[in-house]
Amino acid sequence: MKSLILLNSLLLGTTISDADSDYFYIPDSLCHPALIILSCTGATFEDLSSIRFIADSLGIILATCHKSRNHRDINLNDRDIMWTVEKLLQNYKVEPGQVFIYGFSGMGVQALLELFLHPQTFRGAIAACAHKGAMPFADFSRLHNHSVYLISRKKDWNLNDNILMHNLFKGSGIIDTLIVKNGEHSVPSSQELYNAIKWLLEKISISHGNPDN
Repeated sequence: MKSLILLNSLLLGTTISDADSDYFYIPDSLCHPALIILSCTGATFEDLSSIRFIADSLGIILATCHKSRNHRDINLNDRDIMWTVEKLLQNYKVEPGQVFIYGFSGMGVQALLELFLHPQTFRGAIAACAHKGAMPFADFSRLHNHSVYLISRKKDWNLNDNILMHNLFKGSGIIDTLIVKNGEHSVPSSQELYNAIKWLLEKISISHGNPDN
């Protein structure tokens, strides 16, 4: 693995950067679930820093993928996301079968795509204001016991796509929910992300199963 740079040690955790401009927040030395963070312009330290309190509160590892972004080939995004995951699994104590991924808008679509393409790696996804573009890649026979948390807005131009995806997930083996709040197409608040991650962890706790191969 490329060299790591220790950015800061906090009371509850440590933030680390590597040569790919990916960031990792490690609450402590114990095994934890992990969340991969995507951003439309490439995830940065600020994307991780803004929700470190969630990691401390819920006991999760955070990791950002800097190279994945909108207006870029989805296969290149996929390659770089999976490289971030590989570094995460090789270097930190991740609870087996408990890797999740989050994205907004175009990166929400990419987050769903990663879940559909790599169900053996990802247990669930948070997709905020995403459209249905990833749905042709969903093989429901491989997604039993996986979870999807959809967030949309009453004036989100992708609201109808979220309702469609929610309806398709019903009875498919995927555990899902759709949260629709007031407003337009917009990034989730920290409280919304806290609720989403907490929901995913609760579903894992209930199921007690390992993701399908």
